[in-house]
Amino acid sequence: MEFLQKAFRGKNQWYWYVFSLLIVFTATQLGSLPLVGYMIWQDPDVLKTGNIDAASSTNAGLALMLLSFAMGLLALFLCVKHIHGKQATDVVTGRERVDWGRVLFGAGIWAMISILAFAVTFLLKEPSELVFQFEPSKFFVMLVISLLLFPLQTSCEEVLFRGYLMQWAYILFRNKWTAVILTGVLFGLLHSANTEVAAFGAWIALPQYILMGLILGYVAVADNGMELSLGLHAANNILAAVTCTSGSTTLQTHALFRDLNPTSSWTDILSMLIAGAVFIWICNRRYRFIR
Repeated sequence: MEFLQKAFRGKNQWYWYVFSLLIVFTATQLGSLPLVGYMIWQDPDVLKTGNIDAASSTNAGLALMLLSFAMGLLALFLCVKHIHGKQATDVVTGRERVDWGRVLFGAGIWAMISILAFAVTFLLKEPSELVFQFEPSKFFVMLVISLLLFPLQTSCEEVLFRGYLMQWAYILFRNKWTAVILTGVLFGLLHSANTEVAAFGAWIALPQYILMGLILGYVAVADNGMELSLGLHAANNILAAVTCTSGSTTLQTHALFRDLNPTSSWTDILSMLIAGAVFIWICNRRYRFIR
């Protein structure tokens, strides 16, 4: 059965979607309470400054931040089952079960593309601007946290946007590409509070988030399931956390490198477009989903 066609299973009245989204939002906020408590303990003035991104500067803060998404993911699956009367796989894939091989393949391909892109950046940067800050005791703890918990964070976003909301949009508009575009744009706009948007400007940062949302949505629809998108998104965020950080990024982790002069321009949007096209081409060579 086609992935988007599974949207018509179970109870699909609009008010069940609104009610479920409220539950997911509430669960995520409740899941954030330990993080808020930790941040206040670290800095009593944090609520005045609003510097939420500083949470990821410590490994404990990073772990607590990611765990809040795990609460949202659990709540979403419970809503799918007990409110909509569907199976969890209905909002993940058109196949009978999740193809974990696809997830790993997507993660591996995007990891290779990202590492190559970082290598190019490394070669073009002035040596004084990219500082090697490897601290083994902090880095390896952060690496374990990233490998274990980032997949929960990215899966929460993927299941919500590329599964739940994209299927709802398909029910409303009966057009798969309208569903892809709407959820891709929404995905980008909901990242408007990220540090990169304030640092580089909305007209530079937001199109990159929207483009990523469109790539992820296209792959999910074309491949009849979000497995490749799940892998891509997880690999993207894990590598963002472990390779390079700066004062202008949302993830201020114990990464291997710190960029002292971060910049962003329209060329980054073009680079992401090329990376997405290469990813789709390689995955299509493997799975033949474009006909």
